[in-house]
Amino acid sequence: MPTSRRKVSAAYRDLNREIAALRRFDSRIQGQFSAGGPQSLTRADLCLQVEAIFLRAFRSFEAFIRDVFLLYCLERPTRSGRRVRSFLNPRSFRHAEELIQSSLRYLDWTSPDQVIRRADLYLHNGFPLKIPYASKKETLQDFKHIRNYIAHSSKEALASYQNVLRKHFGAIPLSLPAPGEFLLAPDPADPYRYMLLAFFDTIETIADQVTR
Repeated sequence: MPTSRRKVSAAYRDLNREIAALRRFDSRIQGQFSAGGPQSLTRADLCLQVEAIFLRAFRSFEAFIRDVFLLYCLERPTRSGRRVRSFLNPRSFRHAEELIQSSLRYLDWTSPDQVIRRADLYLHNGFPLKIPYASKKETLQDFKHIRNYIAHSSKEALASYQNVLRKHFGAIPLSLPAPGEFLLAPDPADPYRYMLLAFFDTIETIADQVTR
């Protein structure tokens, strides 16, 4: 089915399925690490797997936000049937994206600031994306910094990642943890879950709120 005919509920369902699959995979590799023995994962192996899971989830969430934003520009209703008003009048899903992109080289859907700004520009009162995004803006930005540091090792990516570590630990650790190691660190808000699970919970909450 063409993307332009998708419902918001379908995009939401697809994301939830993807995150559920990644949760199961994470649980499986955690078990392989904990099992011990010659066939178990090393800590380094576990961290690499966790980074790959995080990147996959981040990419899926990015694609989800793109899809629902463009569907809302076409004034598709939310999952519960609430009306969305758009300031654009696109002919199709692709046309909506072209109008928003205009002269830009590409559209960045990973930046909370840019998503909020687009919601203000193209959707009446920014509904339904602005408020959920604004409430989780700092958290989403931190996860974007982690994603960028996994994806490339520029000075800017390193500095941003170090800021995330400083906020989490109170200071930059003397031995800089790899992103996978950090994603296995306890969440300060809930010590019974680690940061990867906190990321899953965050994007599931936002996905629910922006499509409800």
